[in-house]
Amino acid sequence: MKRFLFASAFVLVAVLTFVGCAKDDNGNASVPATAVVLDVTEKDLAVGETLQLTATPAPADTTDPVVWSSDKETVATVSETGLVTAVAPGTAVVKAVCGSVSATCTVQVVEPTPAVEYDIISFEEGEGLKDLEGKAVTLGDIEVVGGSAAGTHHQVFWAKPYAAEYGDPEAIMGLELDCPLFSTADENVWFGSYYCDCTGWGTQMDTWGGFVLSRNCNTTATAYDYANQFSVYAESGANSGNTFAVAYCNGMMGGAYSAPVIEFAKTPRTVAYLYMAPSTMLDSYYKYDAMAAKDRTFGFRITGSLKDVQTGTVDVTLVKNSTVEAGWVKVDLSALGQVDKLTFAPEGINPNKDFDPVYFCLDEIALVKE
Repeated sequence: MKRFLFASAFVLVAVLTFVGCAKDDNGNASVPATAVVLDVTEKDLAVGETLQLTATPAPADTTDPVVWSSDKETVATVSETGLVTAVAPGTAVVKAVCGSVSATCTVQVVEPTPAVEYDIISFEEGEGLKDLEGKAVTLGDIEVVGGSAAGTHHQVFWAKPYAAEYGDPEAIMGLELDCPLFSTADENVWFGSYYCDCTGWGTQMDTWGGFVLSRNCNTTATAYDYANQFSVYAESGANSGNTFAVAYCNGMMGGAYSAPVIEFAKTPRTVAYLYMAPSTMLDSYYKYDAMAAKDRTFGFRITGSLKDVQTGTVDVTLVKNSTVEAGWVKVDLSALGQVDKLTFAPEGINPNKDFDPVYFCLDEIALVKE
């Protein structure tokens, strides 16, 4: 009996020794994987896109290789190194097998989104902007008469030169021009503007509203000064451009274009986005004017409409807790859909309430190509 037990024990030890010292094909001791993890377990891909998956087995010194497969190669394929390629719309499960363990990634393949193309309005000379006479828009020196902004201002285009011929000399406030002032080269997109010499008050004082064009940038103003009403608080136009629009919401004059209005005269368009920036006046007001409200948040509301029916609104904050936005802000207007008119107004307030300078700057308007 003792000899029999001794022999059985010897056989058992031999078997255990054989199992513990299993060899791979090269004669090396094998280490089986106990787990494998993928870095991505779910992913949406467009047709043609790729995804590099990484499998991490445990233990780190396992000798089991990672073997990749896809259950639907007509939807997504996978290479020997885990590179997934989206082939056609559908769902595929990519599996990484490591010895007796595995992990999966579910890949949802969709049709690629068509690239969206835009017509960009950046107000630069090469775009062929036209004035209300159909002539090329030209920026130059302008002379402002009366008021605290009196004097010569450089690189500006505004409505005053057209007032004598196209304005109303019998307006109550004095010689008045209130109309779309300049357009894109195709004469579809028009920017409204307003001018009044205010002689109805007994003396001339040039007043404007709506849109003008400018190339003036000023980020170093040290005082709140109406001489800066044509300047943007930025180093340049949006995306390093030179020319941009300056807008003034002149709520005192009552003209149709004394508040900023953009009209699409021939064909409605979808405006994907545009850029807005504070004027230098807005920045210097909060920094240097004692009347500036503290902890004030202020901005503008853009309203879209089509055939006189409102399509939606987008609010743009340019001042938050009395801190003015630094430079240009990209504003998404895609939610407004097709419009034939955009209007701009101070957000949630009446013009000039709390003395906020109701000026802003506008650039890089992106219209979706139909």
